[in-house]
Amino acid sequence: MSTGAAGGAGEGDQDRSVILAHFQEITGVEDEAKSVQLLSAHHWNLEASVQDLLNEKEGISPVFSQPAPPPAPPPAPPTDPLQPPQQPPRLPGTVVVREQTWWEWLVGVAMFPLRFVLSTANEVLQVLVHLLFGFQPSPARNPQADVQQFITEFEASYGAIHPTFLTCSYSQALAQARRELRFLLVYLHSPGHQDTPRFCREVLATQEFTDFSVSHCLVWGVGVNSQEGVRVSYVLRENTYPFLALVVLKGGRMVVVERVEGCLGREELSARLQHALRANEAELVVERAERARRDGDKRLREEQDKAFEDSLRADQEKERRKVEERRRAEQEAELQKRREEERTTERALRVGRLPPEPEPGDPDSLHVMLRMPSGGRMERRFTGMDKLQSVYDFVFTSDDLPGRFTLVTNFPRQELLCSSDGGPLLQDLGLGRKCVLFVQDSSE
Repeated sequence: MSTGAAGGAGEGDQDRSVILAHFQEITGVEDEAKSVQLLSAHHWNLEASVQDLLNEKEGISPVFSQPAPPPAPPPAPPTDPLQPPQQPPRLPGTVVVREQTWWEWLVGVAMFPLRFVLSTANEVLQVLVHLLFGFQPSPARNPQADVQQFITEFEASYGAIHPTFLTCSYSQALAQARRELRFLLVYLHSPGHQDTPRFCREVLATQEFTDFSVSHCLVWGVGVNSQEGVRVSYVLRENTYPFLALVVLKGGRMVVVERVEGCLGREELSARLQHALRANEAELVVERAERARRDGDKRLREEQDKAFEDSLRADQEKERRKVEERRRAEQEAELQKRREEERTTERALRVGRLPPEPEPGDPDSLHVMLRMPSGGRMERRFTGMDKLQSVYDFVFTSDDLPGRFTLVTNFPRQELLCSSDGGPLLQDLGLGRKCVLFVQDSSE
């Protein structure tokens, strides 16, 4: 007994899995938990769940889902036999039955045929939905394969001359038509219908219709027996075959603006499609203008942003250069200041160690005249026992002193360089009692 119960539970879970897959394929709801919740609310009735979900998306109150019945009232307390029985309170939402007037009875009789027709149509619709979608295979996992299979079978039956069918899914075809602002012609192919072969041979598989489609719209097709075809068939709700639908962006969404059902000749079909194209071309013209305006505004904003960024980078570069120049100038000023301080210190040191200047009539004195690089002159007397370093120290007392210099004789030209002890002695240089020395700038 337990084995049979387990088997029944397993079959019920499998049926619910199939119903869940069909519900997600038809409605496009990918959230499995939400799908299970919707199906559970309708006791796993696929038709009722799909219809109420569509009504909810269109802003229509649910048809099949009913509010839960109100809770049962608490039991009434025992009544007193001496008091008359009290009327029970009426619960909210209950219907009070009253007698109909003759006028209401007459209206009810007159409206009976209309109610009968509406009720019958509703039942027929439910039966059709049950027959079409109650026993569908698993959801399409590869819609592109279904489309490619349709194209392959079409070419095998009717040849390679046909409109250029898009090889993507229906959703991708809609997105491409929306992106390119073009009409989309959808063809649902029913190979078992009696009018399909003649329509394909005399209309679709002709060079004239192929040229017409290339210049006016994108074309997408699929077989209604495939899983992708079932989903698209449910969306478009065709009544007979051959079936074509012309879809275009209108009011911000893709809308079917022309439906062609039944076998039409090529000229009649082209005339109907051309009429629909002309009637709805204005929508695309407005959308193209609006998109061009948005693209222009976007490009203008991008150009303005780029110009602002370039200007900002230029200003930042200019500011960086100013900061760099200011920093360099401060470093140079600091270096110059340090050099001046070092020169002042060195000048004070050198002046402090100069030997006393001999008297003018001293027979041992040497008269040295120095020519500066700027053309200035300096003169001083030294003794023969003074070292060459003393002459260098004397040059440091000048305000016109180059950064680095060397003392040079003119004839013969000779650089006078000091040794580590400041020598040689002036009398050993053979300069004579009077001499002229040149201060040569060696900074460069």
